[in-house]
Amino acid sequence: MIYRLPEADDKAMLDEYIKEHYNNGEKFINASLELATTEYCEWLEKIRRNASTGDEIWGKSLLYLCIDEGKLVGLLNIRYEAPEHLAEKYGHIGYGVRPAERRKGYATAMLRHALSICKAKGLSEVILGCYKDNLASAATIKKNGGILISETENEGRISQYYIIKL
Repeated sequence: MIYRLPEADDKAMLDEYIKEHYNNGEKFINASLELATTEYCEWLEKIRRNASTGDEIWGKSLLYLCIDEGKLVGLLNIRYEAPEHLAEKYGHIGYGVRPAERRKGYATAMLRHALSICKAKGLSEVILGCYKDNLASAATIKKNGGILISETENEGRISQYYIIKL
């Protein structure tokens, strides 16, 4: 799988990715940093800025396109400089896989790749969160060594938080 930052000529591929999520009845696209609701050039600039100089609140982060055999299969957001209070609420890593490519091991591979980047960036552990009813995401986190550390109510849903030692 290829992991890379988005480029200007990826717009059509990302539009197709968004459309597939919407056609699947999904209103929120995980790990996209508001891709569907932001003008593409503005979104792309934000992603590049986050990678190079960072965001004043979140620090530096990476948003990778995850491409397999020429097809965008998912998005991977690695918030390796997130302040502790934000990491505890949102996690260091977010990922999403397009509906047609789920249950094929992509999320597990994406998370494994993100963990290697976090380790290379000097983190000794990461926090990940998912809704309790998202059994697939919880399984992905556990496959990568995640240990449940807490549950909280979040806008009427239960969020689970896991820690992974690197």
